[in-house]
Amino acid sequence: MKTRKRLITQTPECLTEASSQLLNVIISTLFAMVFLTAYVPFSETAWFQVGRSNYFFITVAFVGSGTIFLGLSRILMNWVVRKTRHFPFWVYLLWLFLEIMIIAVCHTLISYFEIQATDHSFGYLYAKSVLITFIALGVPYTITILGILLKDAQRRMKLTRSDLVASDDEAMPEHTEIINLMDNNGTLKLSVKLDNLYYIKAEDNYINVFYQRSGTIASYMLRCKMKTIEDNCAESSSLMRCHRSYIVNIKKVSVLHNEADGFVLDFEREGLESIPVSKTYAQKVLEAFNKK
Repeated sequence: MKTRKRLITQTPECLTEASSQLLNVIISTLFAMVFLTAYVPFSETAWFQVGRSNYFFITVAFVGSGTIFLGLSRILMNWVVRKTRHFPFWVYLLWLFLEIMIIAVCHTLISYFEIQATDHSFGYLYAKSVLITFIALGVPYTITILGILLKDAQRRMKLTRSDLVASDDEAMPEHTEIINLMDNNGTLKLSVKLDNLYYIKAEDNYINVFYQRSGTIASYMLRCKMKTIEDNCAESSSLMRCHRSYIVNIKKVSVLHNEADGFVLDFEREGLESIPVSKTYAQKVLEAFNKK
């Protein structure tokens, strides 16, 4: 139930990734150009022209400035997401709605002042521009978002499968909990028993997985985001985020002690680094440690 609530309130990370934002802007721009061109013969106030006409340069300026505006808008969105670390889905939808409304205003101003469609009031042109813009941008927005969410859901299903061969060189008893880790392309890179996994550490755009293999501590690095791992491990009561750079298997923690900078976790096995606990996750980690 907690996972369901998080998915509803928090914008899925796949939608705010730079590649997803770029894809959304490109597809939306191309769709809008095709739609507005096809719409011209059916409206007496339409001015959008990509061929040789009196309005060609106005059209080019409108498309170019609109694309730049969408690009800057998504850059700002990504900055807000990174800054706040909490970007509700309703805010994401409201952001897209405001993009559409702003472009509709620009379309109206061009129609009213530059094209001088004097037979119609500003209110009429604005209402018409809103409808046109909602179709021209709303449709590709919706298609792109659904496509990205579907692809992400398929990747998550692969990530949570437990019928794949593990790579920690141990036999898999029935009902063994397996953690399958994939890179950003959805390719399976590492499959390990939960009981053999100690912690996962973020290092720039990569994660480093520390686990037991054939009786010794091994590490495996792959290109993947910590937020993706955290979301896919949400159902596990053992794996939890304790720091922006660490996910830890709480069952492997033997000591939790308080230092000047906060709580620190140590494992039952020697040779592993001490794991810091940030204030954001301290209460949750404390509760889990006391229950184990």
